[in-house]
Amino acid sequence: MTLVQQVGKRLNKQISKNNRLIEAAYQLFLEQGFDAVSIQEIVDRADVAKGTFYLYFRDKDDLRRCIITQKSNELFQRALNALYQTDILEFEDQIIFVIDYVTDVLAQNREALKLIEKDLSLGVFNQKIGEIFTEPNANIIQILTQGAERSGIRLKNPKVLLYMVVELTSATCFSCIMNSEPFELAVYKPYLFDAIRQLVRSQTID
Repeated sequence: MTLVQQVGKRLNKQISKNNRLIEAAYQLFLEQGFDAVSIQEIVDRADVAKGTFYLYFRDKDDLRRCIITQKSNELFQRALNALYQTDILEFEDQIIFVIDYVTDVLAQNREALKLIEKDLSLGVFNQKIGEIFTEPNANIIQILTQGAERSGIRLKNPKVLLYMVVELTSATCFSCIMNSEPFELAVYKPYLFDAIRQLVRSQTID
């Protein structure tokens, strides 16, 4: 086996252990809640040594942030893949479609929403995205910026706009989904979408 092959095999083994820890913790957090799960339970479920945990994560909170980053990024990617199956061309409508898709999925997965809480933007803006994902489609900001350009729209700052849209959605929909307060999600959505359209227009260069 060549040196390159040895290095590649070692890296694949490391990625495998990292992914096993993330998946094991994610399932345990969904089953029992974040606070109830210990690091020992996570490593037992992942079938790795406890010392291995600390090679990848500082503590359980650091692991939680990595999980939220990965799972919320995957959710946005799924929303974009669904968008590609439509004939929606207008940028505003594309943004609304993505947000509608994301909120619907979270409404159907309340345990996952409990874990994510109001940190949905980690999947788009966390600096660890580059460490977790190597695929180009993980860069949600770049993809949506390209969508605006295809629609002939110039944005003042695409990253700022997307941050405002995701944070607005995350912060205001959590209670609507979890508690139907102060409104049920179906009642609130039209107002959220109107606000998002106004945000897009405010950040568009004439």
